[in-house]
Amino acid sequence: MSFDSADQEVELIDTYHDDPHEPKRRKIPKQDLLAPITLILGVLIFSQTTLAGNISLNAGNGIEFGQGITQTPACSGSTNLLLTPNTAFVNTSGGGAHYFSSVTVSNIPTSCYGVDFTLKAFGNTGNAPLSIFNSTSTNAVVYDNAGTFEAGAGSTGISVSSSAGAFTATFTSPVSLSASVFKITLESGPHTPSSYNVGDVGPGGGRIFYKNVAGFDCGPTFSSNGSPSGGKCMYLEVAPATWSSPADATTMLMGTRTDAEVVGVRKDSSAVFSVNDLGLGYKNSIVFFNDSRAGANSGIKNVRNYNGGSLNDWYLPNSTELNLLVYWSKGLTPDVNARCTSSAAIINGDFNTSYFYYSSSQNSGPTTFYGWIQAFSNGGVVGNQWSDSGMRVRPIRAF
Repeated sequence: MSFDSADQEVELIDTYHDDPHEPKRRKIPKQDLLAPITLILGVLIFSQTTLAGNISLNAGNGIEFGQGITQTPACSGSTNLLLTPNTAFVNTSGGGAHYFSSVTVSNIPTSCYGVDFTLKAFGNTGNAPLSIFNSTSTNAVVYDNAGTFEAGAGSTGISVSSSAGAFTATFTSPVSLSASVFKITLESGPHTPSSYNVGDVGPGGGRIFYKNVAGFDCGPTFSSNGSPSGGKCMYLEVAPATWSSPADATTMLMGTRTDAEVVGVRKDSSAVFSVNDLGLGYKNSIVFFNDSRAGANSGIKNVRNYNGGSLNDWYLPNSTELNLLVYWSKGLTPDVNARCTSSAAIINGDFNTSYFYYSSSQNSGPTTFYGWIQAFSNGGVVGNQWSDSGMRVRPIRAF
């Protein structure tokens, strides 16, 4: 059907079979004929948009599942990566639903070789990422191994298909309904291996000096889910000597001369070396950092403000962790429950043997409160004043 002009009319015939007289003819303007066609098209367009599962990204710009979104992670410079979220219908008894099931990322430049890509999804409100696979996993990590893409650390439960400059990460058991996803982020960062060995470079650019495959409590609250990825920690990483200039400068831990108790830190009459205290240094360090007597340039402020690897979970080791650092510095097999008494030479970590190093463990003296310090020369331990000058500090982190 075609129309030659806006004034053209189409003749339709009204008939009634029992009517003996001539059929009546009436004329319908073009615009009336187009009205139902426009309505039908409107319904189709609305249906397609609804089925696509509209979501919004960042500033509220509308996107659709199955449609590409440009993002620029740190590794790509000015190159825009194309991120395409996808859905899949998961059939269940008595019904089913569309789930956020996979993500395709393409146009990845060679400058991203060696990085981990981390994908997260967020709802319409709140800052916490959504669980997207394995019931509770929130981070889908993909490793760019020189252009070959692989599932990264903590991403058991996703499969990765790789092609030139692109990958698709598919969730084996997707968790989030597509209608619940309003924002998707793509970040790039240093590669985290699925496992580390002592001596490896860690995520923060330091060295792994202790490994415990059984895991230990850690984090700011010293809990069983305190690691950066949730759950227990398995590793301790020490910052390189270049973390400050000059390296491990002498300092006063609190910045002022005081022997007063730091409330909230456990007090021990003797230095504790116990597997049960692994990871406790983070909680201790937060208490010291927040104490009103901690000066801006104090040792504890410098340690907690260190951000090697763009990480903010560095802390001052407690006596157990500092003792393990002494073992590692000498290349010795550690005994987590016993003090290192060796006078062997330092072969790891570039520690100064002329000074004691602060721990974040507190010693309760007879009338005042002191802190436990340890020497790297021979492992000697002393309960010294918190504020004595001439001590040194070195950040560590647990993950």
